[in-house]
Amino acid sequence: MDYFWLFSLLAPASFAVSNLVDNHILHARLKDAVSYDILTTWVTLPVAVVIFLATKVSFAFEAWFVGTTVGFSFAFLFILYNVAMMREQGTNVVSVIYINPLFVAILALVFLGERLSIANYAGILLLITSAFLVLYKRIDAKNLGLGIVLVYTLASAIARVVAKSALEEVDIWSYFFWFLIGGLLGSIVLACVWRRSLGTAVRKLDAPVLLMIVTTTAFSTVGLVLLYSAFSYGSVTLASGLTAVQPSLVFLYSSLLLRFRPAAIPPERITGRWADVRKVSAALLIIVGALVLTGI
Repeated sequence: MDYFWLFSLLAPASFAVSNLVDNHILHARLKDAVSYDILTTWVTLPVAVVIFLATKVSFAFEAWFVGTTVGFSFAFLFILYNVAMMREQGTNVVSVIYINPLFVAILALVFLGERLSIANYAGILLLITSAFLVLYKRIDAKNLGLGIVLVYTLASAIARVVAKSALEEVDIWSYFFWFLIGGLLGSIVLACVWRRSLGTAVRKLDAPVLLMIVTTTAFSTVGLVLLYSAFSYGSVTLASGLTAVQPSLVFLYSSLLLRFRPAAIPPERITGRWADVRKVSAALLIIVGALVLTGI
């Protein structure tokens, strides 16, 4: 297995842990989507400092302008993700996010000229279908959070294609450094607007919540580095397609937590007569989709 496939598979495994921690904090500990967005962004400051000191950061246009712009935008877009996590169960939110490979495939074809084989596209569709077998709610007025995250999903797909274009010109650490700087700049703007609520949220922070914020940020940062590394090695469409296993990983992790520590995570479950059939079908589709996608 080369680095491209390794990074593409490890990224969703890391993101899935972050999703569960986000869901727990926003459901039970810190019900303020904007303040949570600001705090998790501020935690990335040491990462940016380490990258700047340990690597030779590029000041090329594709690095500082594109990276900063995407990072700045995500400082605001992550609020949509946080709101969805507050309103919905994590498995449902992540399942909707993984329509993302469809958007990426279209955008990459139009703007990057990235063409895949029919087998590759078939594998991506199988993985996306497995994500929706985990999803058990329809998107309607009663669960607006899923509609909100759909907007986030489209924006995320655009960001991935832009990142792929930039990473063809600059190294991953330079791009990621400027991405973090953009996020920090955006968080400063948000902090100025949201200062009262942010102050209240900071005063209520205790050690366990702070530790969870650091934990979720660490896993999401590792996930982003792995994902951008995959983009730098190969196809953004293929890498995004493989990340569609993430909803099933979220469901797996949450099922294990519910078994051993039921109070740790809001209940994540598939209900109904066909629950077991859907779980098994999702697992089989992941296996078949991954095999078809990778050409094994």
